[in-house]
Amino acid sequence: MSHRFSPPVSLLKSYTFSLGTQLINSKFLPKHRLLLIEHETPVEPFRSKLFPSGNIFIKRDDQLDSYASGNKLRKLEFLFADILSRPNCKHIITAGSLHSNHCKAVAVLASKYRKQTHILLRTDRTKDDEQILQGNVLLNYLLGAKLYLIPKKANIQRDIEPRVKLLEEQLGGQDKCYSIPIGGSDTTGIFGYIDCFVKEILPIIDKFNLGHLVLPMSSGGTMEGLALANYFTGNRLRIHAFAVSDNKTYFKTHFKTILHQLELNHLTELVDNNQLVDICDSHVGLGYGRMTDEQIIFLRQVISETGILFDPVYTGKCLWGLAEELRNQRMITDGKNILVLHTGGLLGLMNPEYGQQWLKCNQSHSDPHIRDWMTLD
Repeated sequence: MSHRFSPPVSLLKSYTFSLGTQLINSKFLPKHRLLLIEHETPVEPFRSKLFPSGNIFIKRDDQLDSYASGNKLRKLEFLFADILSRPNCKHIITAGSLHSNHCKAVAVLASKYRKQTHILLRTDRTKDDEQILQGNVLLNYLLGAKLYLIPKKANIQRDIEPRVKLLEEQLGGQDKCYSIPIGGSDTTGIFGYIDCFVKEILPIIDKFNLGHLVLPMSSGGTMEGLALANYFTGNRLRIHAFAVSDNKTYFKTHFKTILHQLELNHLTELVDNNQLVDICDSHVGLGYGRMTDEQIIFLRQVISETGILFDPVYTGKCLWGLAEELRNQRMITDGKNILVLHTGGLLGLMNPEYGQQWLKCNQSHSDPHIRDWMTLD
Protein backbone atom coordinates (compact mmCIF):
# COMPACT_ATOMS: atom_id res chain seq x y z
CA MET A 1 0.00 0.00 0.00
CA SER A 2 3.01 2.29 0.24
CA HIS A 3 3.55 3.01 -3.46
CA ARG A 4 1.29 5.47 -5.20
CA PHE A 5 -0.81 4.47 -8.18
CA SER A 6 -2.64 6.84 -10.50
CA PRO A 7 -5.39 5.83 -12.90
CA PRO A 8 -4.64 6.07 -16.62
CA VAL A 9 -5.13 9.62 -17.86
CA SER A 10 -7.86 8.36 -20.19
CA LEU A 11 -9.98 7.23 -17.21
CA LEU A 12 -9.95 10.40 -15.10
CA LYS A 13 -11.89 13.01 -17.05
CA SER A 14 -13.11 16.53 -16.45
CA TYR A 15 -16.86 16.44 -15.87
CA THR A 16 -19.33 18.79 -17.51
CA PHE A 17 -22.86 18.83 -16.16
CA SER A 18 -24.93 18.50 -19.32
CA LEU A 19 -28.02 20.26 -17.93
CA GLY A 20 -26.22 23.53 -17.16
CA THR A 21 -25.37 25.50 -14.03
CA GLN A 22 -28.73 27.30 -13.99
CA LEU A 23 -30.22 24.19 -12.35
CA ILE A 24 -27.52 23.36 -9.79
CA ASN A 25 -24.99 25.90 -8.56
CA SER A 26 -21.61 25.17 -10.16
CA LYS A 27 -19.90 25.02 -6.76
CA PHE A 28 -21.71 21.73 -6.09
CA LEU A 29 -20.91 20.09 -9.43
CA PRO A 30 -18.24 17.36 -9.53
CA LYS A 31 -15.06 18.48 -11.26
CA HIS A 32 -14.00 15.03 -12.41
CA ARG A 33 -15.37 11.61 -13.24
CA LEU A 34 -13.48 8.32 -13.17
CA LEU A 35 -14.64 6.44 -16.27
CA LEU A 36 -15.34 2.97 -14.92
CA ILE A 37 -18.35 2.27 -17.16
CA GLU A 38 -17.50 1.59 -20.79
CA HIS A 39 -20.95 1.06 -22.30
CA GLU A 40 -24.60 1.87 -21.74
CA THR A 41 -26.39 -1.01 -20.04
CA PRO A 42 -28.98 -2.78 -22.20
CA VAL A 43 -32.76 -2.51 -21.90
CA GLU A 44 -34.65 -5.78 -22.42
CA PRO A 45 -38.26 -6.98 -22.33
CA PHE A 46 -39.15 -8.53 -18.96
CA ARG A 47 -41.59 -11.44 -19.17
CA SER A 48 -42.79 -13.64 -16.33
CA LYS A 49 -46.08 -15.37 -15.55
CA LEU A 50 -46.05 -13.48 -12.27
CA PHE A 51 -46.33 -10.24 -14.27
CA PRO A 52 -49.13 -10.97 -16.75
CA SER A 53 -48.92 -7.66 -18.60
CA GLY A 54 -46.29 -7.43 -21.32
CA ASN A 55 -45.49 -3.79 -20.74
CA ILE A 56 -42.39 -4.14 -18.56
CA PHE A 57 -38.78 -3.57 -19.60
CA ILE A 58 -35.66 -3.92 -17.48
CA LYS A 59 -32.45 -1.88 -17.53
CA ARG A 60 -29.56 -4.22 -16.79
CA ASP A 61 -27.29 -2.25 -14.47
CA ASP A 62 -26.44 -5.65 -12.99
CA GLN A 63 -24.10 -5.95 -15.99
CA LEU A 64 -21.87 -3.14 -14.72
CA ASP A 65 -18.61 -4.89 -13.76
CA SER A 66 -18.57 -8.45 -12.43
CA TYR A 67 -16.93 -7.54 -9.09
CA ALA A 68 -17.83 -3.96 -8.21
CA SER A 69 -21.26 -4.58 -9.75
CA GLY A 70 -24.43 -2.64 -10.21
CA ASN A 71 -25.61 0.82 -9.29
CA LYS A 72 -22.79 1.30 -6.77
CA LEU A 73 -20.33 1.72 -9.64
CA ARG A 74 -22.16 4.74 -11.08
CA LYS A 75 -21.91 6.59 -7.77
CA LEU A 76 -18.29 5.55 -7.26
CA GLU A 77 -17.25 7.00 -10.62
CA PHE A 78 -17.74 10.42 -9.04
CA LEU A 79 -16.71 9.59 -5.48
CA PHE A 80 -13.42 7.96 -6.53
CA ALA A 81 -12.67 10.82 -8.92
CA ASP A 82 -12.91 13.08 -5.87
CA ILE A 83 -10.72 10.72 -3.84
CA LEU A 84 -8.03 10.51 -6.52
CA SER A 85 -7.93 14.31 -6.81
CA ARG A 86 -6.68 14.44 -3.18
CA PRO A 87 -2.98 13.52 -3.27
CA ASN A 88 -2.65 13.05 0.51
CA CYS A 89 -5.61 10.68 0.83
CA LYS A 90 -4.45 7.19 1.81
CA HIS A 91 -7.49 5.78 3.61
CA ILE A 92 -11.15 5.30 2.67
CA ILE A 93 -13.76 4.74 5.37
CA THR A 94 -17.27 3.50 4.73
CA ALA A 95 -20.01 1.43 6.35
CA GLY A 96 -22.86 -0.92 5.56
CA SER A 97 -24.55 -4.20 6.36
CA LEU A 98 -22.46 -7.36 6.80
CA HIS A 99 -22.77 -8.41 3.14
CA SER A 100 -23.02 -4.88 1.75
CA ASN A 101 -22.49 -4.65 -2.00
CA HIS A 102 -21.53 -1.00 -1.62
CA CYS A 103 -18.73 -1.85 0.81
CA LYS A 104 -17.46 -4.61 -1.46
CA ALA A 105 -17.46 -2.25 -4.47
CA VAL A 106 -15.46 0.31 -2.47
CA ALA A 107 -13.00 -2.41 -1.45
CA VAL A 108 -12.55 -3.48 -5.10
CA LEU A 109 -11.75 0.03 -6.31
CA ALA A 110 -9.66 0.96 -3.27
CA SER A 111 -7.48 -2.09 -3.83
CA LYS A 112 -7.11 -1.21 -7.50
CA TYR A 113 -6.03 2.35 -6.73
CA ARG A 114 -3.84 1.46 -3.74
CA LYS A 115 -5.95 2.95 -0.97
CA GLN A 116 -6.51 1.27 2.38
CA THR A 117 -10.17 0.59 3.03
CA HIS A 118 -11.73 0.62 6.50
CA ILE A 119 -15.24 -0.86 6.56
CA LEU A 120 -17.72 -0.75 9.44
CA LEU A 121 -20.06 -3.73 9.08
CA ARG A 122 -23.35 -4.04 10.94
CA THR A 123 -23.82 -7.56 12.27
CA ASP A 124 -24.70 -9.78 15.22
CA ARG A 125 -21.62 -11.91 14.51
CA THR A 126 -18.13 -11.54 16.02
CA LYS A 127 -14.65 -11.94 14.56
CA ASP A 128 -14.41 -15.45 16.03
CA ASP A 129 -17.57 -16.70 14.33
CA GLU A 130 -16.66 -19.61 12.05
CA GLN A 131 -19.07 -18.36 9.39
CA ILE A 132 -17.95 -14.73 9.32
CA LEU A 133 -15.69 -15.04 6.26
CA GLN A 134 -18.29 -15.83 3.62
CA GLY A 135 -19.90 -13.96 0.73
CA ASN A 136 -18.95 -10.30 0.39
CA VAL A 137 -17.17 -10.34 3.76
CA LEU A 138 -14.68 -12.86 2.39
CA LEU A 139 -14.17 -10.72 -0.73
CA ASN A 140 -13.55 -7.62 1.41
CA TYR A 141 -10.99 -9.56 3.44
CA LEU A 142 -9.22 -10.90 0.34
CA LEU A 143 -9.11 -7.39 -1.13
CA GLY A 144 -7.18 -6.16 1.90
CA ALA A 145 -9.92 -4.17 3.61
CA LYS A 146 -9.79 -3.70 7.37
CA LEU A 147 -13.13 -4.79 8.79
CA TYR A 148 -14.76 -3.49 11.96
CA LEU A 149 -17.79 -5.41 13.21
CA ILE A 150 -20.33 -3.11 14.85
CA PRO A 151 -23.81 -3.80 16.29
CA LYS A 152 -26.40 -4.80 13.71
CA LYS A 153 -28.77 -2.04 14.81
CA ALA A 154 -26.07 0.64 14.93
CA ASN A 155 -27.56 4.09 14.34
CA ILE A 156 -25.83 6.33 11.80
CA GLN A 157 -25.67 9.47 13.95
CA ARG A 158 -25.24 7.81 17.34
CA ASP A 159 -22.98 4.86 16.51
CA ILE A 160 -21.44 5.05 13.04
CA GLU A 161 -20.46 8.70 12.64
CA PRO A 162 -18.57 8.80 16.01
CA ARG A 163 -16.62 5.69 14.98
CA VAL A 164 -15.77 7.27 11.63
CA LYS A 165 -14.44 10.38 13.39
CA LEU A 166 -12.34 8.27 15.76
CA LEU A 167 -10.88 6.36 12.81
CA GLU A 168 -10.07 9.60 11.01
CA GLU A 169 -8.19 10.85 14.07
CA GLN A 170 -6.27 7.58 14.42
CA LEU A 171 -5.34 7.55 10.73
CA GLY A 172 -3.93 11.06 10.56
CA GLY A 173 -6.94 13.33 10.14
CA GLN A 174 -9.32 14.22 7.35
CA ASP A 175 -6.48 15.20 5.01
CA LYS A 176 -5.44 11.54 4.81
CA CYS A 177 -8.94 10.04 4.97
CA TYR A 178 -12.02 10.10 2.78
CA SER A 179 -15.32 9.01 4.29
CA ILE A 180 -18.03 7.65 2.01
CA PRO A 181 -21.53 7.49 3.54
CA ILE A 182 -23.58 4.31 3.48
CA GLY A 183 -24.44 3.47 -0.12
CA GLY A 184 -22.39 6.39 -1.45
CA SER A 185 -25.55 8.49 -1.18
CA ASP A 186 -24.35 12.06 -0.85
CA THR A 187 -24.26 15.20 -3.01
CA THR A 188 -21.37 13.74 -5.02
CA GLY A 189 -22.62 10.17 -5.42
CA ILE A 190 -26.07 11.16 -6.71
CA PHE A 191 -24.51 12.49 -9.92
CA GLY A 192 -24.02 8.88 -10.99
CA TYR A 193 -27.73 8.52 -11.66
CA ILE A 194 -28.33 12.10 -12.72
CA ASP A 195 -25.86 11.36 -15.50
CA CYS A 196 -27.37 7.92 -16.20
CA PHE A 197 -30.88 9.33 -16.56
CA VAL A 198 -29.86 12.11 -18.94
CA LYS A 199 -27.65 9.95 -21.16
CA GLU A 200 -29.28 6.52 -21.05
CA ILE A 201 -32.91 6.75 -19.93
CA LEU A 202 -34.20 10.05 -21.29
CA PRO A 203 -33.32 9.14 -24.93
CA ILE A 204 -35.37 5.89 -24.82
CA ILE A 205 -38.60 7.19 -23.25
CA ASP A 206 -40.40 7.55 -26.58
CA LYS A 207 -38.81 4.46 -28.13
CA PHE A 208 -40.23 2.20 -25.40
CA ASN A 209 -43.34 4.30 -24.63
CA LEU A 210 -42.19 4.62 -21.03
CA GLY A 211 -44.27 6.26 -18.35
CA HIS A 212 -42.89 4.70 -15.18
CA LEU A 213 -39.45 4.03 -13.72
CA VAL A 214 -39.29 1.45 -10.90
CA LEU A 215 -36.29 0.85 -8.65
CA PRO A 216 -35.32 -0.58 -5.25
CA MET A 217 -34.09 1.86 -2.61
CA SER A 218 -31.99 1.50 0.53
CA SER A 219 -29.66 4.47 1.09
CA GLY A 220 -31.59 6.77 -1.26
CA GLY A 221 -28.89 8.11 -3.59
CA THR A 222 -29.98 6.28 -6.74
CA MET A 223 -33.56 7.45 -6.29
CA GLU A 224 -32.50 11.03 -5.58
CA GLY A 225 -30.30 11.26 -8.66
CA LEU A 226 -32.99 9.83 -10.94
CA ALA A 227 -35.76 11.97 -9.43
CA LEU A 228 -33.76 15.19 -9.82
CA ALA A 229 -32.75 14.41 -13.41
CA ASN A 230 -36.34 13.51 -14.28
CA TYR A 231 -37.57 16.80 -12.78
CA PHE A 232 -34.89 18.87 -14.51
CA THR A 233 -35.83 17.34 -17.89
CA GLY A 234 -39.58 17.85 -17.70
CA ASN A 235 -40.97 15.17 -15.35
CA ARG A 236 -41.73 12.78 -18.21
CA LEU A 237 -41.67 9.67 -16.01
CA ARG A 238 -43.39 8.74 -12.78
CA ILE A 239 -40.69 7.36 -10.49
CA HIS A 240 -41.63 4.57 -8.07
CA ALA A 241 -39.00 3.77 -5.44
CA PHE A 242 -39.57 0.58 -3.44
CA ALA A 243 -37.92 0.73 -0.02
CA VAL A 244 -36.05 -2.41 1.04
CA SER A 245 -35.34 -0.92 4.47
CA ASP A 246 -36.53 1.98 6.63
CA ASN A 247 -39.70 3.92 5.83
CA LYS A 248 -41.12 6.76 3.77
CA THR A 249 -40.37 9.37 6.44
CA TYR A 250 -36.68 8.42 6.55
CA PHE A 251 -36.25 8.66 2.78
CA LYS A 252 -38.12 11.95 2.48
CA THR A 253 -35.95 13.42 5.24
CA HIS A 254 -32.77 12.18 3.53
CA PHE A 255 -33.87 13.58 0.16
CA LYS A 256 -34.70 16.97 1.67
CA THR A 257 -31.30 17.03 3.40
CA ILE A 258 -29.59 16.47 0.04
CA LEU A 259 -31.69 19.25 -1.50
CA HIS A 260 -30.75 21.64 1.32
CA GLN A 261 -27.07 20.82 0.83
CA LEU A 262 -27.39 21.57 -2.90
CA GLU A 263 -29.27 24.82 -2.11
CA LEU A 264 -32.37 23.48 -3.89
CA ASN A 265 -34.66 24.30 -0.97
CA HIS A 266 -37.53 25.23 -3.30
CA LEU A 267 -37.86 21.55 -4.25
CA THR A 268 -38.43 20.19 -0.74
CA GLU A 269 -42.18 20.79 -0.98
CA LEU A 270 -42.23 18.52 -4.05
CA VAL A 271 -40.74 15.73 -1.93
CA ASP A 272 -43.43 16.18 0.72
CA ASN A 273 -46.30 16.05 -1.77
CA ASN A 274 -44.84 13.09 -3.74
CA GLN A 275 -44.35 15.03 -6.97
CA LEU A 276 -40.68 14.12 -7.38
CA VAL A 277 -41.01 10.45 -6.46
CA ASP A 278 -43.57 7.95 -5.24
CA ILE A 279 -41.95 6.17 -2.28
CA CYS A 280 -43.49 2.80 -1.43
CA ASP A 281 -42.55 1.33 1.96
CA SER A 282 -45.28 -1.33 2.08
CA HIS A 283 -43.06 -4.25 1.07
CA VAL A 284 -40.06 -3.99 3.40
CA GLY A 285 -41.42 -7.14 5.03
CA LEU A 286 -39.03 -8.71 7.55
CA GLY A 287 -36.52 -5.89 7.06
CA TYR A 288 -33.30 -5.18 5.21
CA GLY A 289 -31.69 -8.25 3.66
CA ARG A 290 -34.51 -10.56 4.77
CA MET A 291 -37.26 -12.18 2.72
CA THR A 292 -40.25 -14.25 3.72
CA ASP A 293 -40.47 -17.83 2.43
CA GLU A 294 -43.21 -16.67 0.07
CA GLN A 295 -40.94 -13.97 -1.34
CA ILE A 296 -38.07 -16.45 -1.78
CA ILE A 297 -40.33 -18.83 -3.74
CA PHE A 298 -41.51 -15.87 -5.85
CA LEU A 299 -37.92 -14.81 -6.52
CA ARG A 300 -36.81 -18.27 -7.61
CA GLN A 301 -39.73 -18.51 -10.03
CA VAL A 302 -38.94 -15.12 -11.56
CA ILE A 303 -35.28 -16.09 -11.99
CA SER A 304 -36.12 -19.45 -13.56
CA GLU A 305 -38.67 -17.91 -15.95
CA THR A 306 -36.55 -14.98 -17.12
CA GLY A 307 -33.00 -16.35 -16.96
CA ILE A 308 -31.99 -13.16 -15.13
CA LEU A 309 -30.43 -13.39 -11.67
CA PHE A 310 -31.93 -11.08 -9.05
CA ASP A 311 -30.63 -10.60 -5.54
CA PRO A 312 -32.96 -11.00 -2.54
CA VAL A 313 -31.92 -7.70 -0.94
CA TYR A 314 -32.69 -5.11 -3.62
CA THR A 315 -34.18 -5.84 -7.04
CA GLY A 316 -35.73 -9.14 -5.94
CA LYS A 317 -37.71 -7.44 -3.19
CA CYS A 318 -38.54 -4.55 -5.52
CA LEU A 319 -40.04 -6.97 -8.06
CA TRP A 320 -42.15 -8.53 -5.32
CA GLY A 321 -43.45 -5.08 -4.42
CA LEU A 322 -44.15 -4.19 -8.05
CA ALA A 323 -46.06 -7.44 -8.60
CA GLU A 324 -48.18 -6.77 -5.51
CA GLU A 325 -48.91 -3.17 -6.52
CA LEU A 326 -49.95 -4.21 -10.03
CA ARG A 327 -52.00 -7.16 -8.81
CA ASN A 328 -53.91 -4.97 -6.36
CA GLN A 329 -54.25 -2.18 -8.94
CA ARG A 330 -52.51 0.34 -6.70
CA MET A 331 -50.19 1.26 -9.55
CA ILE A 332 -52.02 2.53 -12.62
CA THR A 333 -49.92 2.61 -15.78
CA ASP A 334 -52.38 4.53 -18.03
CA GLY A 335 -51.22 2.65 -21.10
CA LYS A 336 -47.57 3.51 -20.56
CA ASN A 337 -44.78 0.96 -20.16
CA ILE A 338 -42.68 0.34 -17.07
CA LEU A 339 -38.89 0.39 -16.90
CA VAL A 340 -37.41 -1.53 -13.94
CA LEU A 341 -33.86 -0.66 -12.91
CA HIS A 342 -31.91 -3.81 -12.03
CA THR A 343 -29.39 -2.41 -9.54
CA GLY A 344 -27.18 -5.51 -9.43
CA GLY A 345 -25.62 -6.81 -6.24
CA LEU A 346 -25.78 -10.39 -7.47
CA LEU A 347 -23.09 -11.63 -5.09
CA GLY A 348 -25.71 -11.07 -2.40
CA LEU A 349 -27.18 -14.36 -3.59
CA MET A 350 -24.13 -16.02 -2.01
CA ASN A 351 -25.07 -14.81 1.47
CA PRO A 352 -25.14 -18.08 3.48
CA GLU A 353 -28.04 -16.81 5.58
CA TYR A 354 -30.36 -17.50 2.63
CA GLY A 355 -29.27 -21.15 2.44
CA GLN A 356 -32.05 -22.58 4.60
CA GLN A 357 -34.69 -20.62 2.72
CA TRP A 358 -33.47 -21.80 -0.68
CA LEU A 359 -33.48 -25.37 0.63
CA LYS A 360 -37.01 -25.00 1.99
CA CYS A 361 -38.03 -23.59 -1.39
CA ASN A 362 -36.70 -26.73 -3.09
CA GLN A 363 -38.38 -29.06 -0.60
CA SER A 364 -41.76 -27.37 -1.06
CA HIS A 365 -41.59 -27.76 -4.85
CA SER A 366 -43.87 -30.44 -6.33
CA ASP A 367 -40.97 -31.50 -8.56
CA PRO A 368 -37.81 -30.83 -6.47
CA HIS A 369 -34.71 -29.76 -8.39
CA ILE A 370 -32.31 -31.19 -5.79
CA ARG A 371 -32.56 -34.94 -5.14
CA ASP A 372 -30.47 -37.61 -3.47
CA TRP A 373 -29.19 -40.30 -5.89
CA MET A 374 -26.31 -41.90 -4.07
CA THR A 375 -26.72 -45.46 -5.38
CA LEU A 376 -28.10 -47.17 -8.48
CA ASP A 377 -30.28 -49.53 -6.40
